[in-house]
Amino acid sequence: MKLLRRIFSAVILLGGAGLLLFKLPSIAGVLVVIALAMLALLEFYGIQRNAGIPAFRNVGIAAGLALMAACYFSLNATLLCAGLVPEAVRELPAMIMILIIFIIFVRQFPQKENPQPLPTIACTLLGLAYVPILLMFMMNLCFRWTPTAWNQPFSPTAQALIVYLVIVVKSSDIGAYFVGSSLGRHKMFPRISPGKTWEGLAGGFIAGIAASMTVYWLWHNPSGGIDAAGFGMLSLTWGHALFLGAFLAAIGVVGDLVESLLKRSAGMKDSGSLFPGMGGILDVLDSLLFAAPALYFYLRWFAKVT
Repeated sequence: MKLLRRIFSAVILLGGAGLLLFKLPSIAGVLVVIALAMLALLEFYGIQRNAGIPAFRNVGIAAGLALMAACYFSLNATLLCAGLVPEAVRELPAMIMILIIFIIFVRQFPQKENPQPLPTIACTLLGLAYVPILLMFMMNLCFRWTPTAWNQPFSPTAQALIVYLVIVVKSSDIGAYFVGSSLGRHKMFPRISPGKTWEGLAGGFIAGIAASMTVYWLWHNPSGGIDAAGFGMLSLTWGHALFLGAFLAAIGVVGDLVESLLKRSAGMKDSGSLFPGMGGILDVLDSLLFAAPALYFYLRWFAKVT
């Protein structure tokens, strides 16, 4: 029954993501990502509250919203507001982050009765680092190479990169789940996640590599004598696809374990109950949170721009 609920939730999520990515104006997708980030941040602060660690929840939510809005503006400023200095606008998220750190420290000053000032500050900042800052790289994947007007659909580059990221990481999740459930015998880190096994890890690696190589062959586009897969205006060779399959699978496992550690420290099984069979938003996004920046930086360093 739980598997059926999980499949149902997955179908709904994929359908909604496909509609946002391929049919609607890009601003709709951006607003949904920001909304999910704020809800995920609420889940994070809920986990910490359950663990007995206080946080400035309202300040954190407002700060997360400001960070993601600043990221979107900095990536599309040339289209949204002509006449601004591009180099200065690119620094907007960093400037906002410094201002947020300042505000969070100052917010602690009037709290005379708070017995945990350092955990309060640290937990508030950790929530921002864990959710909105990592999710900002989803926007980087969408707009860094192809800035897009708010009323236009996502570019082919953005569509290809997000589809590739989700296919590889979630294929790894699925492979790890089924192999671990059927063949798992040796626990990885039972203190953190009792269900994770080394056999499941191997299944996730194989599934991630297989998914990456499958996408490579489907998008295979020989150009200039070099066999490459086209990702919009970016291209990757089969060697990159092979490495990324294993690399993103590994990063996804780390992301999953990080969330398991947070939940276990608070005595929780799921971060929420929004998605039947899956749990909360963090339970769905955990493996993607670190994978998105990993893919972004890899592409910045190694992808060929066509």
